[in-house]
Amino acid sequence: MLDIHRLRVFRSVVASGSVQAAAANLGYTPSAVSQHINQLQRETGLSLFEKAGRGICPTPTGRLLAEHSDDAMGALARLDDVVTDLRQGRTGSLSIACFSSAGEEWVPQLVAKLQREFADVLITVDLNEHSEAFRPECDLDIRTEDLSEPPVRLKGYTRHELMTEQYVAVVPAKHPLADRESVTMSELAEYPWIDDSDEAQTCGRILQRAINKSGVRPRVVAECQDHHTSFALVAAGIGVTMAPRLTLGSLPRKARAVPLEDADVSRGIAVHVRDAAASSPAVRRTLDLLRTIGGA
Repeated sequence: MLDIHRLRVFRSVVASGSVQAAAANLGYTPSAVSQHINQLQRETGLSLFEKAGRGICPTPTGRLLAEHSDDAMGALARLDDVVTDLRQGRTGSLSIACFSSAGEEWVPQLVAKLQREFADVLITVDLNEHSEAFRPECDLDIRTEDLSEPPVRLKGYTRHELMTEQYVAVVPAKHPLADRESVTMSELAEYPWIDDSDEAQTCGRILQRAINKSGVRPRVVAECQDHHTSFALVAAGIGVTMAPRLTLGSLPRKARAVPLEDADVSRGIAVHVRDAAASSPAVRRTLDLLRTIGGA
């Protein structure tokens, strides 16, 4: 059986790029790190590093071992969490990853109901919007989806569709479009535009495609990174924008949401449930509650 401590040191050297950097990160001496690496190579019978100039770099075998050790280290981290929960008198934990508007609008009512039913379960919530590739090791991962793209499939998770959500126009309260029953994308794009889209993310791609389909290239007067700032700029009369309905809980008093006539400007929302946690009563109940909240 592999020594877990040596495996952690090995992974640090691979990630850090050198023995010296790994030693600094771990608080060890370089000689101690080298000893751990040499012992791991003897344990496995594998050549994990080779010389590269004055330093070393992982061999193809070493890179494969580092890659395949991810699941093992994740399992160890979860086991550490279990031990911590038991030591503190909790009978379990539940981890949820979500995007920001779901965190604001869904998670508070979700956690309130779960706490009443599972008082001894520790609930943690993380954001998954840092990048499309970022995913904390969690029991449930709530994600937005571009309906024009194939659904994302996460390894070790089962996907459950929750809802399709329409976008709306967001305009200043005294804007000419504010009292309309609905507007088209072409009409909206004629006005100064506040851009909070990032084409590296799902919502950014949806917004940019909707703008392209309008046939009009709006004049961007401000750029920002989140809907809170975007809404504040709209409320100040600086321009107009577009947003999913779920974000409207934070809409300022001096801004108005107007339905879009373009029905295809929408996003999907799905939750991915970790297979290893799917039998947990707390996880099953969370999935039921998300279906109810999404349906409402």
